[in-house]
Amino acid sequence: MDINHHLLAGFKALFSEEYLNFSETVRKTCGGAGFASNSGFSNLYSLHVPLITYEGDNTVMLLQATRYLIKLIKKANQGQALPFPFEYLTEMSNTLLIQDKGRTMEECLDLEVLDRGLQALASQLIKVLVKEYNSSH
Repeated sequence: MDINHHLLAGFKALFSEEYLNFSETVRKTCGGAGFASNSGFSNLYSLHVPLITYEGDNTVMLLQATRYLIKLIKKANQGQALPFPFEYLTEMSNTLLIQDKGRTMEECLDLEVLDRGLQALASQLIKVLVKEYNSSH
């Protein structure tokens, strides 16, 4: 249940915010016509603005997702097993040391190389998050 809450809280916050930003960009791209009621943007905007607060404010949802991630990092640092799909967090330091992969077309098409690349990206972002989190406490 914790994993589902973490993923859904994060996705809800991310996707509803991105949708709203994208809608606003499209409306602005239409210039003055984007403000006209017959363009449909005003109706679309008013229907979807509440999405960022349904089921909780996006800031709160992101904080909940972050708290779970910090909890997982603490478990990983204690050597505890982590649930799927977070097993890679126990190998973060080793993952960040991997270099020279994905340089050829064959390597870029290798799912193992792509998976390790995504793990490395996530690990780097999480490393920065944990550093900032620890400095704020």
